[in-house]
Amino acid sequence: MADRMKLAIIAAPKAFQGHAGVIQRNAIASWRALGRDIDILLGGEVTGLAYVAASVGAVRLGPVAEGVDGPPRVDDLFAKARAATQADLLAYVNSDIMLMPDWLAAVRSVARGFAGQALVIGQRTDLDVEERIDMADVGARIDLLDRARRSGRLAARVCKDYFVFHRDGFGHVPPFTLGRAYWDNWMVHDARARGLPVVDITACATAIHQNHDYAHLAGGRLSAYLTSTGARANRQLAGGSRMITGAAATWRMRPDGQIERAPFSAAAAFAADLPRFVGLTFAVAIAGTAQVARQVARQATRRTAAPPRPIAGQASGAAPKMPSRKAA
Repeated sequence: MADRMKLAIIAAPKAFQGHAGVIQRNAIASWRALGRDIDILLGGEVTGLAYVAASVGAVRLGPVAEGVDGPPRVDDLFAKARAATQADLLAYVNSDIMLMPDWLAAVRSVARGFAGQALVIGQRTDLDVEERIDMADVGARIDLLDRARRSGRLAARVCKDYFVFHRDGFGHVPPFTLGRAYWDNWMVHDARARGLPVVDITACATAIHQNHDYAHLAGGRLSAYLTSTGARANRQLAGGSRMITGAAATWRMRPDGQIERAPFSAAAAFAADLPRFVGLTFAVAIAGTAQVARQVARQATRRTAAPPRPIAGQASGAAPKMPSRKAA
């Protein structure tokens, strides 16, 4: 039965250090809170991964092949996940995304409606989170949901942080670099091109993105989305940005839980979301420019603070002592 399909959540976290460590622990704890019957598969060998995996009963996938500029490759991550689980449904989820029980209910509803043969996507809710949250505590989860509804902000459709699909649905993924742009658009574009239903569950599913900086990248968000080697390689592998067909679903879940065909074309859906997309583009450009400026300032400070180079022929080290007037 489709409603009995087992689910596995796949991710490739960054090192569990600083703020990134806090929000990734929150995210992975929220996945475990969805149920002990869900497999959690974590790829890579970053700092802190072994401890976190053991604490939630997750499976470690081990090393994942690197993309062109360092992060894991999507195709290898998916292949290792398929080999590590018997689950019928695979859910790739970014490791800063907290999933609420309504998300799981929506995913299972789509699985029943399409016998697992669909690609499930949805918009995230952006929220500032600085602290650890006890996701095993029902009260803490209720407070978090209330906070997200009051203070959270729905992201643009082009920001896709999770994909749910049948284990045999995407065995042909190009060697995209994770954490860079365009591969997520390709997933939707490819599913549509193959006639696979793409179902948007935003109306019934809460996926909370914990806001963070991009200090781990030299050019910040601008680098992740546009200027890095990985982003440029991903665009080439995707056959272009796929901004329109890669952003819009062909089906949607209504607030009452019913699933219906999307009422608008991909172009119309993208146009309706244009204000959010423009805001995202603006924020990416500003954040990237600001981070580059900070890096230039730090480099200039280091150069200014550096000790003067010794004059040719003079050994480096302490300055020679000048004779006193008395000695003269």
